[in-house]
Amino acid sequence: MPLLAKPSANAQQLATIAEEVTRAEERSDALHERGLKDLFHRHRGGNAMAYLIGSEIYGRLEEVVDRFEDVANEISGIVIENV
Repeated sequence: MPLLAKPSANAQQLATIAEEVTRAEERSDALHERGLKDLFHRHRGGNAMAYLIGSEIYGRLEEVVDRFEDVANEISGIVIENV
């Protein structure tokens, strides 16, 4: 947050942070997909409730990471407006 006090002076560092967050979100998409596949394979023969609970948890975690990406996009917009 302190870097946003002077976005043009900190543009490079803010851009780097935003890029890192975007890459982390992309990795989390892949992990989300793998996690759901793993849940399906582990519970396909029986415990549907465990699959539903696990998929809900994975979905919520994905939403959290998506919000981080939204913040990174906003920061990028602020940097672009002020450079």
